Amino acid sequence: MQIVSIEPLKASKKRRRVTLDTRESFVLYAGELIRMPELKSGEFLSDETWQHIRESILIPRAKKRCLHLLEKQDRTRADLREKLISGGYPADIAEMAIDYAASYGYVDDRRYAANYIYFHQEKKSRRRLKEDLIRKGIDRDLIDDCLEEADLTSEEAKIQELLVKKKYDPTKADPKEKARMIRFLLGRGFDYDRIRDALKSSL
Repeated sequence: MQIVSIEPLKASKKRRRVTLDTRESFVLYAGELIRMPELKSGEFLSDETWQHIRESILIPRAKKRCLHLLEKQDRTRADLREKLISGGYPADIAEMAIDYAASYGYVDDRRYAANYIYFHQEKKSRRRLKEDLIRKGIDRDLIDDCLEEADLTSEEAKIQELLVKKKYDPTKADPKEKARMIRFLLGRGFDYDRIRDALKSSL
């Protein structure tokens, strides 16, 4: 492998991104590069040096970074993967770090999905819950399983609860207020026909 470039990161004066001719890249501190003078733009990276960088620097650092990301909040595998790769770790090393954290139970997409559904089910439709979890990178089949296992309130009951919470009074609401409430409920992922029926039944 040949080193194509070594460039400073915009967000850090102390770190450098090393890009290889394989299009793979990794990040090292300037001090680490000084201790490895063989790492120069245009030079070849030996297998021995590459293994040393991976085993002694990148993998331990990626594991530590992964655990740090999980300290304050639960995260999905996809979220962790994106943050590690954007932080300068090769994709395979990012996966190793995530697997390491998962082996201790710190990463679990099923648990994440179940908790998300539990905490948001009163405010969001089933469709919106699924869309949110898909955007978070969780497998569709896993989401469906978690939705089936959850004791979800009916869509109609959720809408009625939100109408009460928003203090919506159909006897006093003008067309503008009604339209605003419809937009609010549509934004929560509820079907328009269900919203229309709920507004009628609240009379």
